[in-house]
Amino acid sequence: MDLEERDMKKILTIMTILPFLVFCSQPAQAEEQEERTVEEETIYYLMVDRFVNQNFENDEEINIDDPEAYHGGDLEGVISQLDELKQQGFTAVNISPLMENAPGGYHGMWVTDFMELDEQFGTWESAQQLVEEAHSKNMKVYMDFTINHTAEQHPWTEDASKQGWFLPESEVSPDHPETIQASWVEGLPRLNLENPDVAASIKEAGLYWAERLNLDGYRLLLDSETPLSFVETFTESIRDQHAKFKFLADDMTENGGQDYKDAGIDLVLDYSYNDKLTAVLADVGNPLEDLPVQAAGASKGIFLDSQYTTRFTREAVKNEQNPVTRWKLGLLYLYTTPGTPVIYQGSEVAMDNGQDVPDHRTAQLNSGEDELKQYLEQIGSLREQYASLTKGDFEHVASDGAMSLYKRSYQQEEIFIAINNDNETKTIRLEGDRDGEQLRGLLYDNIVRLDDNNDYRITLDRETADVFIVEKNTGINWLFVSFILLVFAIFISSIIYLTIKQKRRTK
Repeated sequence: MDLEERDMKKILTIMTILPFLVFCSQPAQAEEQEERTVEEETIYYLMVDRFVNQNFENDEEINIDDPEAYHGGDLEGVISQLDELKQQGFTAVNISPLMENAPGGYHGMWVTDFMELDEQFGTWESAQQLVEEAHSKNMKVYMDFTINHTAEQHPWTEDASKQGWFLPESEVSPDHPETIQASWVEGLPRLNLENPDVAASIKEAGLYWAERLNLDGYRLLLDSETPLSFVETFTESIRDQHAKFKFLADDMTENGGQDYKDAGIDLVLDYSYNDKLTAVLADVGNPLEDLPVQAAGASKGIFLDSQYTTRFTREAVKNEQNPVTRWKLGLLYLYTTPGTPVIYQGSEVAMDNGQDVPDHRTAQLNSGEDELKQYLEQIGSLREQYASLTKGDFEHVASDGAMSLYKRSYQQEEIFIAINNDNETKTIRLEGDRDGEQLRGLLYDNIVRLDDNNDYRITLDRETADVFIVEKNTGINWLFVSFILLVFAIFISSIIYLTIKQKRRTK
């Protein structure tokens, strides 16, 4: 290699690393991270047996052709997907119950022993590993905890001394039977939670699992016959030992969950709100302003489907809509309005069982459909980066047809969310009372500046959405442009210099 070639290589190397030295060498400003509140979480719900089968040594009872049998998912399978879930922006996983179940209890609801882990799901060691690995990734683990029922095969049902532990047979159904379907718990022996011995046994089990696995919280299935007094003492008994322990609850009543919040529930999954979300977001042309938005800090779990409901994808298909398009608008609404998003397994690939019943099939995670996974990663990053989206005040700013503009604000940060659910391109004008400021799109990287009428014109194609951060109008980045011109001038000068030098040597 001659001298000129070595000189050229040096120049090219310097020019390659110079931008990084100039723009990336600023000292990082470390911020002390506060622990996430439950309102700041983004939760992924999974049914362990219907998620991923990673350990084939406990597959003796599986029959994937029988929808009511075990399909082989296990705790090792959950562990194998933690990195993927983390990448998609989820901050917590909510797993189905792990207690020992009667045969066929793939959902974990047919409990036969509150103190033992069902070997079909894994071992105590794999359960502990799941929680440890999740915590190492700054993710939390919530587990469903059954408090109202046992399986018919539970030993308590045959114990003559415990006949007062169960209530007489009763028909308890959800207040939203058109939405909520939980046939797998209907007709089960119902515990008398007002019996002190029963209450003590369930509290003992709750504390045992929390301590042995170092769980972050429980999710309870509550209905109109669940005694508030028990809920309050159950939550208190665990928080006395684990102050940061959280409680989520599926609210099957119509009271909005306020009574359960007063009894110690941190996050209520509101099925009446789910009904409204699905009705609006599963079809094009529905105005979003018709949705009753939760108040900021209301501690509601918001979702488009769950293990108890029909798939959101199914509703979109019935409306002859593109499910991926519907999911994108729906997910952005969940991630940017007040509430904690709870996403049911398989939603990231728009699963659809083709029926108006809950979908408990094994999650089709390797379907090759990555569009929604990438979108979840994108909006999950926004939710984590911008405090306004989890803590901020909420305001409906304007609407035009089925396009709406919302604002979230927290301290000095302002964010606008524009969602066009219309079947045509729409524009919303925002009065420009922000001197020297612009709106920068965070999903599509477009800039909205004041027009001649001193307004911001936000235009979106049909069935699209964007999130805009309010920032100073920097105009053209002259520093960057000057730097590029300088680098180009150095490059040209180097070429000329080397050319002249080569000619002199040739002579």
